[in-house]
Amino acid sequence: MKDIAKTDWRDSDWIIAKLILIFKVFAWLAAALGVVFFFIILIGGGTPEAPRATSILALVLGFFYLVFFYTIAAIMGLLAQVEVNTRKE
Repeated sequence: MKDIAKTDWRDSDWIIAKLILIFKVFAWLAAALGVVFFFIILIGGGTPEAPRATSILALVLGFFYLVFFYTIAAIMGLLAQVEVNTRKE
């Protein structure tokens, strides 16, 4: 069984491997931005337009996007492994 994470970059699967990496980077970036916006809204909030409770929404959305993008990366990795393991050579 060939692991897609250990794919040779000169192989034909390099595009899928890079896409998986990009989605994982997006996942961690979304989580980091969720935490940053949580603190920004928490500290700078308190106005009628942006109450402090909105900061919880930023944190929840950051976590949601972390799970969402990481799930997409995992599904792409799974499909790539299925394709690699069923390829006739």
